[in-house]
Amino acid sequence: MSTASSTVLDPDWFTRPTCVVAADLIGKVLCRQLTDSDGQQKTLRMRISETEAYIGQDDPACHSHAGTRTARTEIMYEQGGVFYVYLTYGVHHMLNLISGSVESPESVLIRAGFLTDDSDRLIDEQQLSRNKQLTHPKQFAGPGKLTKRLQITRDLYGKPITPDSGVWVEDDGCQPPVSLRPRIGIDYAGDAKDWLLRYIWTDHPSLSKN
Repeated sequence: MSTASSTVLDPDWFTRPTCVVAADLIGKVLCRQLTDSDGQQKTLRMRISETEAYIGQDDPACHSHAGTRTARTEIMYEQGGVFYVYLTYGVHHMLNLISGSVESPESVLIRAGFLTDDSDRLIDEQQLSRNKQLTHPKQFAGPGKLTKRLQITRDLYGKPITPDSGVWVEDDGCQPPVSLRPRIGIDYAGDAKDWLLRYIWTDHPSLSKN
């Protein structure tokens, strides 16, 4: 399923420290296998340009802050290498990759990316106006946008980050310049709203926010 010059990241890759995973994901390729309208299997390939790290019980912006452990967040306590997908505002799915070790409830949110030149294309999508096609740099600029475009839902919750799940991550050697920024939309988190835990591909046009 990978291209000749890409390797599929093993779930163990995600068991490393969360901030390292979040930084190293910039430039990696998030792959999504879908069935097209003609019944053919297609693989959309989105290169990741923006992530956010959520670093566990001492992070007021993290769902597991202060030991909060619910049916929804239970997956965060698993060993890194599985998906955590949740719905925000009842509308947008958020794609998180569980990171770190078992019982260390941390994750990386995928915030933005852009379609690679070698990605498959969906038939219906190619018939849209050019600014609505997936090749437009802003089509994946935001965590809700990218899950909608990649048809990612809570069905992915708890599944391993492998091709068998229909969503996986590949490394083709891309190493872009990375900058740090405060995370977005967490004004409730006190001082944590200013922590530099958002990792961006420096000045890339696909970012949700610079």
